[in-house]
Amino acid sequence: MRALKATILAVIVATPLVSAAGQEPPSSLEPLRHGTVNLSHEANRVTACTPKVDHQKLSCTATRQAIDSTTAVTLKPVAGGDVATKDRREAQQVSLPKEGGQLQKLELAVGVWEIDWPGRNERDRFYVAENDEFAIKLRTDVGSCKKVKDECKLKTDQTQLVVNIPQRCRR
Repeated sequence: MRALKATILAVIVATPLVSAAGQEPPSSLEPLRHGTVNLSHEANRVTACTPKVDHQKLSCTATRQAIDSTTAVTLKPVAGGDVATKDRREAQQVSLPKEGGQLQKLELAVGVWEIDWPGRNERDRFYVAENDEFAIKLRTDVGSCKKVKDECKLKTDQTQLVVNIPQRCRR
């Protein structure tokens, strides 16, 4: 009977060691929960302005041409209010390609993130939920049309950086 108890005890103690053999412990640097963000960028230059009169009101219509869409942004984690746990997320540098509209698929840890885009003063924030997937579209518009008295003028000295984040993800 004693031998049977010793054998049972040995099996109970050794089972967790055998089942974990050959497996690495989970890395504390890898986020356990994440979502997917599809990031893209398009860039256009206004090349002409066409006046349009509708009900005696003048409006200007811009003619746009696609240009090199190369840009870089940094996605920075925004620390939560919980000071008891250390935020393991790290900033992500993202380079977007020359051809506009191409998606960069990023897996980001759950939490609030901020977009740092050189040339844009606003810091847009978004929330990544577990297993969620959504798109963030960046757009650069170089130039604009300006209504001056009764004509449309092309303004080439203005650049506008636009960030489109789904409303449900905005913070």
